[in-house]
Amino acid sequence: MRLNAGHLEVRSRPVGFVGLVGALFFGFYFGVPALFPRMEALVYSARPVTSEVLAVGAQYEQLVEFGTWLQATGATLCVVFFIGLLFISASNGTLAAYTVLLGSAVLVALVLMEGVFTLTWVSASTAGVPESARAGYDLMSRFIQVFPLVPAPAVYLPLGVILLRSRVLPTWLGWVALALGAAFLLVGLLEVFIPFAQAFAAGLAGLQDLWILTTAIILIARPAPKRSNPPA
Repeated sequence: MRLNAGHLEVRSRPVGFVGLVGALFFGFYFGVPALFPRMEALVYSARPVTSEVLAVGAQYEQLVEFGTWLQATGATLCVVFFIGLLFISASNGTLAAYTVLLGSAVLVALVLMEGVFTLTWVSASTAGVPESARAGYDLMSRFIQVFPLVPAPAVYLPLGVILLRSRVLPTWLGWVALALGAAFLLVGLLEVFIPFAQAFAAGLAGLQDLWILTTAIILIARPAPKRSNPPA
């Protein structure tokens, strides 16, 4: 279904608010570990010992569960934001739009899988089951390696093309989306050969959140179109 430009313009502000909330949720999710040095040391450790995995999981169970909620809800809101951009640009029904939808579906599935592993980690840590806790933590920590392989490039590369073609937003946002998609694709390949490439993936995740936040603010701040009387 294709909508006229005026209707899409009016609807752009709610889409911006959805993206804004999603980006803020992601920002809180990524920023929470920095407030707790012990958790930050574990999350950013290359090879944590099992005793520390259990101790941190049991100590911060509720905090980790809240972070899981932030991530899952934020990812869902960001996917709604991506879909809203497709409608705003009147690109729904194109191959690029279907590719964005595919990448978004994979993204939500991946985030929910990580949530299951994360909750397994903290619940098993609290129950004193080291094998399950260690397995849950190790599976959870692989998310940063999988994200650049399919979800991120499949969303940002076609989305960048759509924004450049539609010109409903500043052109530079489309170029940045293309750059993000290409960078994620490259990092996903580098992770196969270079272990510390995960740090680049984490950095790109932060830049992605900044892109969503900026795009959402632009959608909210731009003036709504003036209503005109329809012809007789």
